[in-house]
Amino acid sequence: MLYDLNEPFLGDNREKDLDQEDIDKIIAEKIREGFISKVYGIIAYQVLLTSLIVYLGFVSTWFQEVILNSKLIFGLNIVITITCLFLPLFSAKLLQKVPTNYIILTIFTLSFSCIVSMQTNRYTAKSVMSALLLTFATVITLTYYAWKTKKDFTVHSGTLLVCLVLLIFSSFIFLIVRIPLSNLLVMYGSLVLFCIYLIYDTQMLIGSRGKKFKEDDYILAAITLYLDVIVLFLQILKIFGEKKNNNKEEV
Repeated sequence: MLYDLNEPFLGDNREKDLDQEDIDKIIAEKIREGFISKVYGIIAYQVLLTSLIVYLGFVSTWFQEVILNSKLIFGLNIVITITCLFLPLFSAKLLQKVPTNYIILTIFTLSFSCIVSMQTNRYTAKSVMSALLLTFATVITLTYYAWKTKKDFTVHSGTLLVCLVLLIFSSFIFLIVRIPLSNLLVMYGSLVLFCIYLIYDTQMLIGSRGKKFKEDDYILAAITLYLDVIVLFLQILKIFGEKKNNNKEEV
């Protein structure tokens, strides 16, 4: 039996195909939204841990003497932080296995938070709070811009990496060769670079541009954005913060 090509049931099949595509798109969007919420939840957990460690650095004499003033613990924290950052290079699946990934995340955050606390403890509590508020406003603004702009920052990954490497090498050179205004150059350069990195990584998180984080990489995405925020905070503190006159200042 021959069928007329214009029979209704053929049109219904095409409509069903279109409906399935729409359903798949909606499901993909929901999965991405869940991924984004999960990442921001993890970042909130990291920021809370860091805030507690920084607070202890101001109010606890024991914490200052045992943790912050120990060169051994400082070196240990450096080693742990770097090790946790480089672990994914040796095993990409390591940050995807539960609960191993959360254990690594917590160890990394605690170690890095101690380093942050050592830096913030050099400044007055008022300066730290001011830098925190300014960082919060900056992060909100840049995140909003990353979501709304039509410009794709993810295509500039190579350029950003080159700038980061140049910044690191410049920092080491300026430590050896003293050049006027070199510290300001490094601080403002770091501030600008990590503002751009925050936009770049936020667009990677959103996943609507050229490059994106995979849904299984929620720990990697959280660590990346967390580092952007904390480094941004430290640079703002270095530029605008007021250092303590003595180490006995109380909050």
